[in-house]
Amino acid sequence: MACVARNDDPSVLHRGNGVDPGSLDPALAQDEHAFNVLADLYEGLLTHGADGSLQPGVAERWSISDDGLTYTFYLRKDARWSNGEPVTATQFARSFARVVDPETAAPLSFLLAPIAATEVRDSHTLIITLNAPTPYFESVLSMAVASPVYPGAEAGIISNGPYQLDEWRPNELIRLRRNEAYHSAGDVAFETVVFHPIADPSAEYLRYAAGELDITATIPPSRLEQLRAERASELRIAPRLAVYYLALDLTAAPLDDPALREVLSRAIDREQLVKVLGRGEQPAYGFVPDGIAGYEPARYAWDDSVPQVIDTSLSLTLLYDAGDVHETVALAVASMWEDALGIDVVLEKREWKYFLDSRDLREDWDVMRFAWTGDYAHPSTFLDLFLADGPMNLPVWSNAEFDRLVGQGDYRHAEALMLADYPVIPLYFYVSKHLVSPSIKGYADNPLDLHPSRYLSR
Repeated sequence: MACVARNDDPSVLHRGNGVDPGSLDPALAQDEHAFNVLADLYEGLLTHGADGSLQPGVAERWSISDDGLTYTFYLRKDARWSNGEPVTATQFARSFARVVDPETAAPLSFLLAPIAATEVRDSHTLIITLNAPTPYFESVLSMAVASPVYPGAEAGIISNGPYQLDEWRPNELIRLRRNEAYHSAGDVAFETVVFHPIADPSAEYLRYAAGELDITATIPPSRLEQLRAERASELRIAPRLAVYYLALDLTAAPLDDPALREVLSRAIDREQLVKVLGRGEQPAYGFVPDGIAGYEPARYAWDDSVPQVIDTSLSLTLLYDAGDVHETVALAVASMWEDALGIDVVLEKREWKYFLDSRDLREDWDVMRFAWTGDYAHPSTFLDLFLADGPMNLPVWSNAEFDRLVGQGDYRHAEALMLADYPVIPLYFYVSKHLVSPSIKGYADNPLDLHPSRYLSR
């Protein structure tokens, strides 16, 4: 279906969004495609400014006890759902309880694990008690998983953010309309926001060039130099807290052998890989990206590829999702392993939704491509993935000393310990890459790559 060109209606913002979200239920969402939309639909106790900084959301103010265990939030009286009803402390407490309820099967429930109890003092006062001091807890409260959900409207039909869901046509578009009940609706410039799921960056670029998109989700690698020359003022490339990696299945042979895992990691020429991608990505010799204030990430002692001779009868299945970048990475890694190590690599490609469902199907893969975007600027958002009971621990790696170090806040030694056992193979650190129309104002680069529509105008 043809898209309405942006200049036909300046009150509509058109955004590329990669692929369709897996879910628009804040408790079930787990991909950036969903988070982009949910940032417009919902507002938590805290929220993000245009520059990614933490800002008051539904909570107009809050206090923290001296021991760091008790947070008292005072909700703004004018916070409203899109149906006009008030947003209450009870709704936050119930939403948190729903996320951590095992029956919900919320993939990011571990982010709310620090909460020991919630107390509703009155409709506009919420008290949260933690199990232990958690320095990043305020950042968690700005995330989609900590959004309040209106009872019975878990898919965004009723929301409390700047926008409400108007229409979702799978694989075609998600249309939002301004929530007139939102407390700051008068500051929201665009009446309508349309998210377009366009998996192919080249196709997305053509739609941008044709005037059908105001902001792209990414850029086609093959056009980077052209865009730098021809659209320099529209090209936005900035450091991002995100890592692209390969998860290894440690539950069975042959990847239960850490020596083999190290050989596989060192056989990948990361410098060559990012050169092939040609998008400004940075080679990763550790798991936590640079850019977190006060944290010096751990890194491998080596930073080169070291081919070694191993059993050439080895065969590995590498699972990845559709999209030209993922296919390029998979082909490059397979070629390096085959050339340097004589490994037979079977490539298995799946569409995004089926790809996500494949994580628990261990018989379908030995190696699975994945990525993780930091939800907040703290090393725990990356290292908590590898806790023994972590739901996003794709390798099913377990190390009691690692868990102890993370629990004590000794993240650098924890990261070094994890890297030394090679449960994953980090490949590169992301940079955000977007094209932004010259007519769009208010767009600000930030390491979280968060750009809520409420701050944008034409």
